[in-house]
Amino acid sequence: MIESAGPWGTGPYQLVEGFSVPGKRSDRVVLEANPHYWDRTRRPRVKRIVFDNTLSQQEAVELVKTTEGRVDLVSELRPLDTLRVAESPWTKVVKNRRSLITVFGLFNMRKVESPWRDVRLRQAVNVAINREDLIRYAAKGNGVIIPALLPVASFGYDPALAPYAFDPGKARHLLREAGYPDGLALSLIAAEDLEVQATVVSKMLEQAGFRVALQRFDPITYNWKTRVPELDQPPEHQPWDIALVVQSDMFNFSALEPYGSSMHGGFFDWGSEQPELRQLYEQVVGTVDRERQHGLLRQMERHTHDQAAFLFLYNPIGLYAVNKAVEFAPHGNGMLNLVELSVTDEHWSVRKQGAAGQK
Repeated sequence: MIESAGPWGTGPYQLVEGFSVPGKRSDRVVLEANPHYWDRTRRPRVKRIVFDNTLSQQEAVELVKTTEGRVDLVSELRPLDTLRVAESPWTKVVKNRRSLITVFGLFNMRKVESPWRDVRLRQAVNVAINREDLIRYAAKGNGVIIPALLPVASFGYDPALAPYAFDPGKARHLLREAGYPDGLALSLIAAEDLEVQATVVSKMLEQAGFRVALQRFDPITYNWKTRVPELDQPPEHQPWDIALVVQSDMFNFSALEPYGSSMHGGFFDWGSEQPELRQLYEQVVGTVDRERQHGLLRQMERHTHDQAAFLFLYNPIGLYAVNKAVEFAPHGNGMLNLVELSVTDEHWSVRKQGAAGQK
């Protein structure tokens, strides 16, 4: 048995088996409650937590909804699986309505002779999308329309900013105004986890006058096409026009993500940065005054919105499949909040202990 001497060992739980680091993890990771945790008001409520990394997402969902004891919690539940989970006698769907995740599209302004430097074309794409229908069909209603990049619960979100209204007629007008009376051909790419969203978006764009070639990639290949440090060829030679992205703001400080990653030198720097936006960004990171930061981030949101710098889509509601006897409160940034995790007397582990005591 191995006890971590790092953060896992001094926190509410101790790592006693396996390891988990970025890019590498054990098939099995086991945490046990730390009886010496310093914060007596937040002592762990569960003795042992096991992460099984051998199961695929679909295998885990099948086990949590059809058996008791094999799997208790599955994160990142697909919207398409929610009904099956909700109908299970063992399982419930838990929703994180304060998710700090954004689904949006990157415009490739860095490729040779990119048409996306024209704000009219970017606006045309944005007004071509019926976001209510996108959320209804691709996310089964589990999403919130956003006017720019930031999720509703984000620090800096501007509730006074109106989302782009669905207007395919205006999209066609903007296409003609930009010099494309017969429409514009474009390449839309997405990773496999956004396949449904990409399909819906492509159909909406086609109805507004675009001719869309849709490509779906596995996660590794998708990174080779979109993450600037990992590209399989220079940015100016990447042929795609719009790439759908899911991004989480882990620290609820959007100057880092999604803005920081989309500006000069960031992982998703595809030319959306403009001098005014850069100046606002530098002012945000150059002050510790929270009120001033909040105001500057709202200015960044308004500038980004006005310039249609991205294809703005929606803020997903986080979904989890959870054993009905497990009390789980999701954290906004998507991290598993294990300290608050608990189980009721109906949980299989408690009943098992009770039966053993009777014997």
